[in-house]
Amino acid sequence: MLFGWSGTILNIDLSEERITREDAVPYTKKYLGGRILAARLAWERIPQNTGPFDRENIILITTGPLVGTPAPTSGRTVMSMISPVPYPFPWYSHSTLGGWFGPQMKYAGYDAILIQGKASRKVYIEIIDEKVEIKSADLLWGRDTIETQEMLKRSTGPFSQILTIGPAGENLLRMATVQHDYDCAAGHSGFGAVWGSKNLKAIVVKGTKGVQVHDPDLLMQEVQGSGKFPITPAWSFVQYKNASDARQQKPGPICSQGCTNNCTVGTYLKMPDSRTTKSFCIVHALTKFMQSEYHCTGTPLQLPKAATFDRKNSLTLLEKFNRLGVDFWTRITFQVWMTAIAEAGIRNIRGYRIFPENGQWFHQFIDDMVSRRRLGAIFADGLARALDLLQREIPQELIDLGREIVFAYGFQAHREGRFWDKEPLPYWVFSAMMYISESRDPTIGSHSLLHMAELQLAYGETALKKFRTLSSKVWNDSRALEPNFENKAPVAIWCQRKHFLIDSLTMCDFAFPKLIKYYPHERAWLDDDDILGDLELDRRLLSVVTGKNFSSQELNAAADRGISIERCMLARAGRTRELEEKLASHFELPCRDDGTRISSEDFLVLMDQYYDARGWDKKYGWPLANSLHRLDLSDVEKEIRVLRSARHAHSD
Repeated sequence: MLFGWSGTILNIDLSEERITREDAVPYTKKYLGGRILAARLAWERIPQNTGPFDRENIILITTGPLVGTPAPTSGRTVMSMISPVPYPFPWYSHSTLGGWFGPQMKYAGYDAILIQGKASRKVYIEIIDEKVEIKSADLLWGRDTIETQEMLKRSTGPFSQILTIGPAGENLLRMATVQHDYDCAAGHSGFGAVWGSKNLKAIVVKGTKGVQVHDPDLLMQEVQGSGKFPITPAWSFVQYKNASDARQQKPGPICSQGCTNNCTVGTYLKMPDSRTTKSFCIVHALTKFMQSEYHCTGTPLQLPKAATFDRKNSLTLLEKFNRLGVDFWTRITFQVWMTAIAEAGIRNIRGYRIFPENGQWFHQFIDDMVSRRRLGAIFADGLARALDLLQREIPQELIDLGREIVFAYGFQAHREGRFWDKEPLPYWVFSAMMYISESRDPTIGSHSLLHMAELQLAYGETALKKFRTLSSKVWNDSRALEPNFENKAPVAIWCQRKHFLIDSLTMCDFAFPKLIKYYPHERAWLDDDDILGDLELDRRLLSVVTGKNFSSQELNAAADRGISIERCMLARAGRTRELEEKLASHFELPCRDDGTRISSEDFLVLMDQYYDARGWDKKYGWPLANSLHRLDLSDVEKEIRVLRSARHAHSD
């Protein structure tokens, strides 16, 4: 009997309206599931030079072996494909989303769903166990994401789970999301536009099979032993100075099946028309906006403080993003840059007025982007591409500012140790190494380290002393988290491995890895010299669910396999070190929290250190042959060898 995995990959060809199935078991030992499995399938099945809107692009929806079980936070879903967002050219990327779709997909019997081709009509896919149908979406096209889900639930029942695009995806907006429930989304990689290009409106899934667990009793012991607490040990006692304050925290909604935490990133909101809804993660940006003002000495680049809209405008704007299917971080990117434009005295672009401080104006701007009309048409493909259009119309310093806001290959602004989050040295160095190497912003993979940054800022030398003991145990280097540039690649690589495993089992990146213990109040933290948490919990959960005793070395190898394949997917797209070196200018800017920075020359040294630690060449930043062979990826190495030879010949 197969435990944990469902054992089947579902293939759907929209062009031919053909449904096929294949055995997933040959993949699971080496690729586990989720993001690692998706990378392997993408490598095998998406041809080189495929564009995001080409028929050959494949929508990959994957789950992990823990999904559909009671394992804590294990309900997440991974979506991967060639993304339309990356600048200056598209490449393979991923997004994850919470909710209940992944478990229902497992209950229907599927570890992965692959969708290729392009439908000749507007369609949605209905999956009810073995019954899979491609149906007309004529009555759904043009409707928002909430209306679409409500209509489909009326026909398939309240327990069905739905992924859908809104008008933004239909109109191929590069910031378009794939939405689930009310506020869960595959949001940052523009996948909604890929769905729209394939004439795919929605996927409905409902299953009745369940997931077999090898040792249910031991699983429940692990679940109960893992506890129930706020997102992180850090936030609970930094925010609440004693246990009674923490216990008085209002309960919030969970954003994924299997969650056992009362997570402070979720809250219930009362809309202007008295409806109650829920919001996750971006709720803090909703009402008080993110800290965006950046005025550091030593650099001419300055970010203004963007206006906070009144509560009515903020709530209705959140609903607009969710209903239209637009990445909420679009607001932060565009409002901050347009505020700088307005403060420079520019109140129109190509004859269209600019009032980013006005909530009603911003509502209209988002509507116009989604409809690709008026001012919105200029920005519908993202700020990076819009800056190319406006290069000769806007002062250069404002063009440069825009480039830094979307410095990471055109993705919406999203936490990097300069403009947005609290990320002093050494934490922004870890982020920089991950920005160098990954397909999109990696901050969701470094939440555990960002929480350590919160502790360092709050407790200074007291925290650093505790970190030295922890670092010796985790990285065999007591100075791994010291605020300097020395030997930081091992920590970045550790964090990436953990992130790939989290996204492959799949679990919440706020709750895992459990790098430090949970402390109910500040005194408990201050009195404890050994703060190391339970880094083996995810491995134990995998073992009791699947019945397979994966070692830490095997799991690290699986993670490195996924990282290496994704990296080779970037090589296929033409990404090399030359493009990644351009990130140096961003990290030459002073950190907002401690003023630290790095010269462009030293940034190149950091790149060398990271590439060496990874086993990648320092010319292109691609995995070396021995690294790929060691991971049993000889077929991948063969193609990379051909690509490297072609690149050498071209440069000669």
